[in-house]
Amino acid sequence: MKDDTTIIKDIRSFLKVKQQIEIDFDHPDFLEEYASRVQGIGEDHITVATPVAKCAPAETHCWIYYVYKDQRYGFESKVEGYQGDYASQMILTCPKEILRLQRRKYFRVAVDIPVTCRIPGGSIHDPEGVFPGTIQNISAGGVLVETEKEISIGSEILLFFSLDQDMDLDDIPSRVVRGGIIEKTKKDLLYEYGIEFYNIHGRLRDAIMRFVFNQLILLKKEGEI
Repeated sequence: MKDDTTIIKDIRSFLKVKQQIEIDFDHPDFLEEYASRVQGIGEDHITVATPVAKCAPAETHCWIYYVYKDQRYGFESKVEGYQGDYASQMILTCPKEILRLQRRKYFRVAVDIPVTCRIPGGSIHDPEGVFPGTIQNISAGGVLVETEKEISIGSEILLFFSLDQDMDLDDIPSRVVRGGIIEKTKKDLLYEYGIEFYNIHGRLRDAIMRFVFNQLILLKKEGEI
């Protein structure tokens, strides 16, 4: 599988003081991406400008994204605490590795996940309104689904699937944005659709992003991408 995501161990060659960054906190009180700037890089910690007046609690998990030399990067971190006048600097754990990411708003990963699709108004007793499929790849912005059901482009659809044993996603509001026939089987036609999420909660999008991020790291370490 071709992919332009790369794990980088040499942190200081790709993360510099004064680097503009975006911080995405895994916390219900902080639902946006917050702009900040790297102010110091140590052995175990990095310091950044505190992005909002209200401080995210210590131990809050977060994702850091930035662009360096026209390439997008990201890494996981955690809030360690604050320092300076009026807590002007936030202390984050220093990452052991950074991902050089795909050059798109949401990076994606190939998967093989069963999904149940429901047309709004359909029910489990309505075979035309509820049908199975398989998610071929996923990002925080949407999924690529393979199914034997023909769906009109622009259709609204609800998705039901699990990312792991502890993460069942139900009634994810989505919209079909592209797709069509990819092959003919002995019994039926096989379709593939690009489906985007819309109006989903920031925490849900973050959970999907975390899953994708962790899968990319795992696949890189296993040499599959």
